[in-house]
Amino acid sequence: MSEFQMPLAGFGPDPAPLPKGHKAFDRLVKKIQEARESLEAWATVLAPYQKTFTNELLPLRATCRTLRIGFVRRLDEALDEEGLTQAERRGAQMLVVELTAALLEEGDDPDLRALYKRRARGDYEEHAAKARKAAAAAFEETYGIDPEAPIEEILRRAAWQRGGDVDGEHVSPAWNAPSETEHRRIRESIRALYRKLASALHPDREPDPDKRDHKTALMQRANHAYENDRLLPLLELRRELDPGQGAWAGEDQQAVKLYTKALRHELNALEGEVMVTEADFRMRFAIDPDVSLTPRNALKTLATEIKEMRAMADSLERELADIADRASLKRWLRALRDERLF
Repeated sequence: MSEFQMPLAGFGPDPAPLPKGHKAFDRLVKKIQEARESLEAWATVLAPYQKTFTNELLPLRATCRTLRIGFVRRLDEALDEEGLTQAERRGAQMLVVELTAALLEEGDDPDLRALYKRRARGDYEEHAAKARKAAAAAFEETYGIDPEAPIEEILRRAAWQRGGDVDGEHVSPAWNAPSETEHRRIRESIRALYRKLASALHPDREPDPDKRDHKTALMQRANHAYENDRLLPLLELRRELDPGQGAWAGEDQQAVKLYTKALRHELNALEGEVMVTEADFRMRFAIDPDVSLTPRNALKTLATEIKEMRAMADSLERELADIADRASLKRWLRALRDERLF
């Protein structure tokens, strides 16, 4: 391994036990690494998830929706036929209203709206407004924020509630941001470190063409870190360039404390990116917020949903066959009534 391929975690082992401040720093380095890996994992899983979602899940959803609409229409037709008892007719009508409302929640359809209005004796929009109001109240009670608030505000609230554990304390990002004085000192430290690196990495000072290209790439990393006020990438670069100077390069306790504050700020920003990335993924594929989702389990969760959707399609086909004629429909309704489903 060359000096330009040093591992990140903890910047390598130290022979003597580290003071408390250094240990907190190392924990933050590890958490930042985990956040980076999470962002990379979300980026990696997006394309295969999108392909499987589009090629397999969406067609199955369309098939199930078509079967459900056919099921509702068969029940609707049965309500206009002779031979159902009053109890069976009430049960069938209740099912028509409920199933039609569920279909309309997933996507508008003028014919289904007309069917709902005829059987529910009321406009679907009135029902939907009540349902939205109830859902909003439940969301606000659970999460403590208006669901109509901007997504950024909802995410910030979630971040504040989540916080983090640093050096044994629960730290809320909302009040863990550096003060103006600390931010200025952090910025000065970043600038000083950047200047030292720029002096060592400046491509124009390197006569060897191969080394010049490598230094150009490293300089681009330094520029990106400096432009974004990121301390850790600069420390990583310094470690790569001169691994012999040790993990801390002689920083005193005060410097380590300041660097720790800077890394907490960087960690908050990275965790915010992870949170926004996950939220975007969920919204893009309409994934329920209560479903546990990580880059590692995303494809497995999708495969499970596809399996369940196939089973649902098979079940709907069987149930459609079960209600194809009046006698079968009556047996089916009687079974539902016996199970106290209406």
